[in-house]
Amino acid sequence: MKKTVLKVGTLIRDHNRIGVISKVVEVGQLDTNVPIISWRANYEITYTDGTTLLLSCKALENMIKNGVVEIYYSTTPLPLSLAIPSGSHAIEEDSGDGTE
Repeated sequence: MKKTVLKVGTLIRDHNRIGVISKVVEVGQLDTNVPIISWRANYEITYTDGTTLLLSCKALENMIKNGVVEIYYSTTPLPLSLAIPSGSHAIEEDSGDGTE
């Protein structure tokens, strides 16, 4: 998948489920008891139903080639002003304690 490395935030459709690449785990970054997993790059995909899947780049590449997974590419980039709220327009989160 070196030619077309997918980035965090990429939307996919996998067996009619929508997911987003939530993490790209590079070779050697994953601390695991199964050594072969840390020898390859992996993608963490989070689906709209809340499930998460860790998939090797090779497996994902084959699923894309076979049409099992489709990548949704943005046709227009999101303007920076909409992607990052400015300091004066930032949304404040509710603390949940009943105070404002």
